[in-house]
Amino acid sequence: MQRTMQMVVLAVVALAVIGLGYQMIYNPIGLLTRVLFIAGFVAVIFFLYRLYLAKRFGTPIMPKRQGPSRSQLKKAKRTSTVTKATPSRGPNFFKATNGTSAVKKKAPYPKSAIKKRADHNFTVIEGKKNKKKNRALF
Repeated sequence: MQRTMQMVVLAVVALAVIGLGYQMIYNPIGLLTRVLFIAGFVAVIFFLYRLYLAKRFGTPIMPKRQGPSRSQLKKAKRTSTVTKATPSRGPNFFKATNGTSAVKKKAPYPKSAIKKRADHNFTVIEGKKNKKKNRALF
C-alpha cells in the first residue's frame, strides 16, 4: 500500500513539473496570471483567518512583535558589562618566553587544608540473592 502511494505521489509531482514546464514555454503570461491569482487567493484566506482570530480572541489583526528587536539584542551584547578576561598587553606581552623561565603558580590553598574523603558508607544487606523473582509476563 505504501509503495503504491509513493508511486502515485511521484507520478503527480512528475506531471506537475511537466505541466509547469509546458506553461513556461508556451504560455508564460497565463502562468504568471495563474500564480498571481493563487497568491492573491491565499492572501485573502490568510487575512480572513487573522480577522476571525482577532474577533474570537480579541487580538489585533496584525500583532506587533513583542520584546527587543534583533538589533537591540546585538547592541546589548556589545555593551554588556560582562567581558572575557583578556591578557594584558604590557611591554612583555610580545616577548618570547622560554620553557625554563616559566613561573610556578602558587596553589590557592595549602595542601594541609585538603581533607581526605571518608570511605564509603555502604553496608551489606543479608538475604537470598539468588532467588528469582516471580514476575508476570505481558
